Amino acid sequence: MSGTSISSSVIVSSGLGYKPEGVASKVEGVCSFCGLHIAKGDLASPFSVSSAFMDDISLAARGSGLTCGHCAPLMTATALRESGYGVFTKGGTQPFRKWVDIANAIRNPPNEPFVMAYATANNQHMGWRAPVNFSSALFYVRVGLRNLKIRHKYLMEAVDVSQVVGLAFGRESSAKTLAHPFVRLSSDLKEIGHAGLIVNYKPKELEDEAYRKLLAEHQDNIDFLMDLTLGETWALRFLLTPGAGSL
Repeated sequence: MSGTSISSSVIVSSGLGYKPEGVASKVEGVCSFCGLHIAKGDLASPFSVSSAFMDDISLAARGSGLTCGHCAPLMTATALRESGYGVFTKGGTQPFRKWVDIANAIRNPPNEPFVMAYATANNQHMGWRAPVNFSSALFYVRVGLRNLKIRHKYLMEAVDVSQVVGLAFGRESSAKTLAHPFVRLSSDLKEIGHAGLIVNYKPKELEDEAYRKLLAEHQDNIDFLMDLTLGETWALRFLLTPGAGSL
């Protein structure tokens, strides 16, 4: 295995200000955790985990026997907390935990290689498992155990389309939330019914014919919303809640 020339651990550890750890490797190899290529002389250490380690399915190079110098500092309890939530570049980090911060970061993703991570449980290994993004037009967010795809253009359009459909089907905007047609949008994707649409349920006040006409009038927008990725509907939780900065 040749490994990759840049990994999420390189970006996350650099963004957090950590220096590579280990000793000069005597062999060429690949990091078990993030898949980074390790050349002779690069700082590295033997692969080692405790019996409580449960993330072996996520290892990039299981059995390689090596840990790169960038992954090593991310294994401490402090680093796990620091890397659980954030938008990371080699030059630093942006907050990615409060809803208002998530919305801002998604609207304006970095124009350099970056990693986005949002933990859904304590002590999750996010730094070495999250994908590296090289484009602000299409990128991935690591949310818990999932890598969620976001097409930026479609997501931004979905904010407007959601309001049009939501208002048409009787939803109203409030001080914190814009009108939208979703039954539920879950910030951690643990709630049943995430991204279901209210358009599937006829309002009691509408006759059948009026309901059919309303559906036909907005069918293109409804189809558009139904074609959104899981990542895009997850992101809408934050973009459709502009007044939630205090949550």
